[in-house]
Amino acid sequence: MSDLDTILDQLVAGDEDKAKETFHNMVVQQSRDEFNKLEPQPEPDAPVQESAHTTNMLALKEWYNKYSKYQSNNYDNLVYGMIKAWTDTGIMSDAYEENEYAAVKDKFGDDKADSMDHAQVLKMMPISKAMQDDITKIMGEWQGEETMNKVDDMLQDLGLLEY
Repeated sequence: MSDLDTILDQLVAGDEDKAKETFHNMVVQQSRDEFNKLEPQPEPDAPVQESAHTTNMLALKEWYNKYSKYQSNNYDNLVYGMIKAWTDTGIMSDAYEENEYAAVKDKFGDDKADSMDHAQVLKMMPISKAMQDDITKIMGEWQGEETMNKVDDMLQDLGLLEY
């Protein structure tokens, strides 16, 4: 029996809470499966004595390519959504992969999901969490707005983001 059949059976039986939980688990598992399919980009042949700046720029480009193919809750590009969340809108759901965030909203409801602590929400979203963890490693820090302003500037220097 598929997950969707299970959900339908639960709804027919009047167990809406169980159906929501099953749906949430299904979406989270699909997100995990998709994330696990991602393979790191092979590193280009680089000079032995490349600068730390060049290394960061290459890693940043790989990070952008890995995560920009996802959509955020409010933007077509998850990386752009993360930058906007931390540097402009202050709406943290902009930094969350849309399907992961939908699963959190289904589980907790819109109001609760919107008011939850960012770190707590990230624990339920493998793609969004990995994106923040990866950029922290690349930048050597996580200072929220300050880090994302640097990332924004560097991505513009690379010609990957234009405003």
